[in-house]
Formats: sequence, structure tokens, C-alpha cells
Amino acid sequence: MRAFMDRPSARLEDHDRVLLIRLGAVGDVLRTLPALHLIRASYPGTHLSWIVEDPARELLVDHPELDEVIVFPRREMAQAAARPHTLPRRVAALAETLRGRRFSVAVDFQGSFKSGLLARLSGARRRLGFAPGHCREFSFLFTNEWVRPRQRYVNRVERNLVMAEQMGATGDAIEIVLTERPDERGAAEMLLRSFNPEGRPIVLLSPGTSRRQRWKRWPTEHYCRLASHLRSAVGALPLVAWGPGEEGLAQSIVSGSRGDAVAAPPTSLRLLAAILRRCSLFVGADTGPMHLAWGVGCPVVALFGPTDPRLNAPLGPGHIVLRAGRSASHISPEQVLAAVGTILGRRAPRSATPRLSRAVLFPETAGAGS
Repeated sequence: MRAFMDRPSARLEDHDRVLLIRLGAVGDVLRTLPALHLIRASYPGTHLSWIVEDPARELLVDHPELDEVIVFPRREMAQAAARPHTLPRRVAALAETLRGRRFSVAVDFQGSFKSGLLARLSGARRRLGFAPGHCREFSFLFTNEWVRPRQRYVNRVERNLVMAEQMGATGDAIEIVLTERPDERGAAEMLLRSFNPEGRPIVLLSPGTSRRQRWKRWPTEHYCRLASHLRSAVGALPLVAWGPGEEGLAQSIVSGSRGDAVAAPPTSLRLLAAILRRCSLFVGADTGPMHLAWGVGCPVVALFGPTDPRLNAPLGPGHIVLRAGRSASHISPEQVLAAVGTILGRRAPRSATPRLSRAVLFPETAGAGS
């Protein structure tokens, strides 16, 4: 196995057809976009495809740095798994779809059994993935070039950039490219004007998480108290964003704050990005919306419990991470209010697309290869 680990980096070629594999979740896809940017900047002529699951698909469709987006048929695969006799036929059809594109390189940014299997099914001769100890579910068995970051605990953005370096991509910039369409800009501005005719600072509250990560949630009553503080002490408008199945949670914050908070209407990821570009601040847990906020330049107050901020914190100097090791519920609304006041008091200029330096943020890992 050392032969694989010690294999030197090989550059991409202009004729390569590359499959990038990061199926989900939304936050993980967002944290892979800087690696995409590094690869595209280094190889402007290389064909780049990305396979992704449907919840994060809209972040990638029509992306200027991608040639193709392939949607992984998650629902169909789940249905086939429930009827095992149909699963081989479904997997074979997916393999045929991938191999028909004649990929020469597959890059597994996810490091799970499913993503590793997709790399193998792609038919690519070169299959890059993370080395044992840096991936899950024996995904390294499906790849033949391994990437080993120098540190086990490194922010996921930098981890993905180290993977890009394995292909010869170079550069110091950490940048997320998410374009904004005119209709998204118009919809966001109209929505915010309707809620905020006085032009108050808008603080977006994001109380939800996925069902599997409910333990990350900050208590609803804390959001209610914070919303009242934001109105009375800061003069800000608390706007509550919510995802599928979370409307009741948003409404409970509105009612619990006696109307100091306002619930946003249903939004797509792209519309949420446009709204965040125009907000003064984001408050929420380690979730996809948090990563979307820092990705579009919105300052973040991130609420962490046992999740390691070294891996998942928003990058850059404009954010504040509050952590209570055993549970985020131990962070008080008054602590969050103080962090909000600190950020709003800076009045730092906003950048629509933040550009950060790897050498500044990760001096101990930048330049690490396999």
C-alpha cells in the first residue's frame, strides 16, 4: 500500500476528462467549490464534470467553471436497494452513463463507500481519493492515487484544496464562485424591501438543521430571546430562514419573540444566497446555510457544540465562532448578542466574493500533497 501513498503527483492534461465527486451535503459541496476554482484556474481547457445529489444541484447548474453537472439518482438507488433484485441493473445503468463520458480522471472529494464506488464505476484510469485514515468506509480501496494531508484535523476547505494540488493545481486563493442572476437579485431586493422598509440592519437567523443533526440546533427559546434583543438593543431586523419541514420552527420563533422576528418565505438555495449577500449578519449552527453565508461574504456568528471548529468553522477574519463543547444550548443569547454587536460595530467593507489566502489561514498545511 505504500506504493500508492508514495506515488508522486501527476498533472492534468488539456485532453483529460475529469469527474469530480462530491454528492452532498450542501455545506460540503460549498466547501469543495474553492478546489474547483483552483483546478479551473490551473487548467482552463480541461473538461470538468461534477456528480452531485439533487439537494445541492442548483449550486452547480450553469456554474461557469463546470462543463457538466450529473445528478446522482439517489431516490432511484434507494428504491432499488429496497428491492435488491433490481439493484444490479440500476448500478449497471449508472456505470454505463458514466463510462459513456470517457472520463480519464475521477476525483473523490467525499471519501465514502458510495463516492469511492462511483469513482470505480466511472471507468477512469486515474482515481484520486484520500488515503486510509483520512476517509471513511474503506473508500480508499476504489482509488489508485491517495492524498494524505499533513494534519488529520484541517478545515475541510483546505483538505479539498490539498486534493486539487495532487492534480498539479496551484494557487493561494480560497474563493467560492457563485454567480447571481438578475432575477435572483431582483427577487431578493424586493423581498427585503417588503420586510424592511426602514432599512434596518438585517440579521438572518437560521435555526434548522438536518434531521440527522438535530443535536446541532440552538434552542428555539434562545432564538426568541435573541430576536427581541436584536430589535431593542441593536435596532436590527431578525429574519428567520427555514428549509423543507422547518416552517413550524420559524413560526415558533416569530410567535415566541412576540413578532420581533419575521419569517422569510420559502426560498431556494440560490435565492437564499442572494438574500445573504444583502444581510448584515448570519446567526446559526454548523449547517449548509452557514457555509453559504461565508461563501457569499456575509459575516457569521457560528454556534458550535461538540463539532470541531477546526474542521468546519467559517473562514476569514470577519466571523465569530462561539462554542460550548457538550452542547450549543449552553451558549446564551446574551453571548450571541455581544458577538453580533462586535461584528456590526466593525463596519468593515463587504466583498460579494471573499478572496482569502491559504498561506495566511493555513501556513502549516498549504502546499501539502500526498
